[in-house]
Amino acid sequence: MLKRVRSNYVTVFFTVMCLLLVHSAAYSQVYKYKDKNGRWQFSDKQPKSSDAVTLEKYKTSSIEGATSNDFVALLKNKYKPKTPIEEATLAVATVKSKLGSGSAFFVSENCYLITNRHVVRPAVGKQWDATQAKIKRNESTFKSSREKIDDEKERLKISKERLDEFKIYMEGLSPGGNKRSAKKEHDLYAKRYKQDKDKYDTISKKFGQQEETFRKQQSDFNFSSSLANTAQSFDIILKDNTKVKANLVKVSESEDLALLKINRCKAPYLKFSRTSAVTQGMLIYAIGSPLGLRDQLTKGTVTRVSRKGVFTDAQILPGNSGGPLVTELGDVVGVNTLKVSQKSALGEGFGIAIPVRKINENFGRYLK
Repeated sequence: MLKRVRSNYVTVFFTVMCLLLVHSAAYSQVYKYKDKNGRWQFSDKQPKSSDAVTLEKYKTSSIEGATSNDFVALLKNKYKPKTPIEEATLAVATVKSKLGSGSAFFVSENCYLITNRHVVRPAVGKQWDATQAKIKRNESTFKSSREKIDDEKERLKISKERLDEFKIYMEGLSPGGNKRSAKKEHDLYAKRYKQDKDKYDTISKKFGQQEETFRKQQSDFNFSSSLANTAQSFDIILKDNTKVKANLVKVSESEDLALLKINRCKAPYLKFSRTSAVTQGMLIYAIGSPLGLRDQLTKGTVTRVSRKGVFTDAQILPGNSGGPLVTELGDVVGVNTLKVSQKSALGEGFGIAIPVRKINENFGRYLK
């Protein structure tokens, strides 16, 4: 008896974040090649040996030729801050990287900015690892689904062969009741086969389109990750939505910190609070760009102070990373870095900020 094709085909829908930003100016390059397992790899260094090496050129932003910008006058004239906290918000900006965004703040008049390392190097760390793990799971699901579809294709092939054999048998019968009965049975099997074949063709075509889309998104994500690891300039958006470019100066090897700089400008900047002045229970404010919303402020208290960081119950959300944790006087006590929650990054929990002394330890020679 002919087997019917299963109706519960597995179809897969995936969306992989791919923010491949391209800007005009100087060109950099990334090598695209297949490793020994046949998988595409991306690197800013030319591989020693490969049968298929493609040189991918991409544009990196430059601020060469930019005119001098007085952000102090620009922002103070527009917002006219009345409190130290309002004035502190003038020094906070949004950082756009190849795979996302975060916050940053000016720490000098000549436009040095502090942010988190994972903001400018997002292709490392827990979030990137989680995305990679999800891609691998999706790839495994696609492989499993493809095997099932291939099995159904083989079943259809066998069913067609049996149907053809049955047709030959039917046509060889002498006219009469047996032949009429055989024809009815053949027509029934042929109808079922056509239904199964039509269903298979529809699902196979849809799956193929989804698989092709996934492969492209996977390739784009890998390429964007490679660019994120080599990018040297970043989009900076000020409080008033002014957009400028900042160059990467240094990434800390020991802390989740990075130093950026905008050339030829004058900026409102935040002063550092003395470490001894940060005490448990003091009122503090977190400034940043959480959830894609710029210039946001949350209020809380210091719940704990340790060598590892300043702990606070002020709400820290995705996008706050790299922004400042400040006192009522607008002085920085730490760099917002991490949200700890039992459920999710959007749930209740506490935030951790890297103490400002770590900024001086890592970038002091630039900020003197």
